[in-house]
Amino acid sequence: MIGFCVVDDHEIVHDGLQAMAEREPDLEFLGAATTRNDGASLIARVQPDVAIVDLRIGEHSTGSGIDLCRELVACDTAPAVILFSAYGNTELLSQAIDAGASGYVVKETSVRRLPEILRTVQQTGSYFDSELAAPLLRRSARGRSPAAEFGERELSIVRAIGRGADNHEIGALLHISPHTVKYHVASMMRRHHVRRRAELVRVAADLHLLDP
Repeated sequence: MIGFCVVDDHEIVHDGLQAMAEREPDLEFLGAATTRNDGASLIARVQPDVAIVDLRIGEHSTGSGIDLCRELVACDTAPAVILFSAYGNTELLSQAIDAGASGYVVKETSVRRLPEILRTVQQTGSYFDSELAAPLLRRSARGRSPAAEFGERELSIVRAIGRGADNHEIGALLHISPHTVKYHVASMMRRHHVRRRAELVRVAADLHLLDP
């Protein structure tokens, strides 16, 4: 069962996602909030697996959804955070990854796709729409050391992570064991001083290494 909360100042969004969860046997709607502070309190109380957070929530008073994301992922019991935005903007996507988000979803995305997105984030740790991420992946790196680059196998793994593949799927694709995939991912995270799989995608993108 995947428990999730919603932090969005539009109650129609709450109602739509609650109705969605009622149709899915493995999803549980744990509550909703309309402000950043109420959202933080709700998430601390019910401890969901995933928090869906409006990118623009409360930005004119108590900080944006990106600020809330940073606050949430700093906690020991941090949920995966999916930032929900009206804007398919690569700069906002970059900020979301920097803040520790596990996913970035444009609100135009059909509610019918959200169950699979929630499952992907729960299973693999990340979900970023390939069409939205592609411009970011083409950005050239500036001022990065060559020592920070990735090997070919590592790049294949990072590309697969960006597509939402889990260790078993990556292993089948590359004809290696899931344990070997896990070893490579852990090694890359240590080397590049990151804590989340999604951040590996950002590092490789900044190095201009993930061109489609």
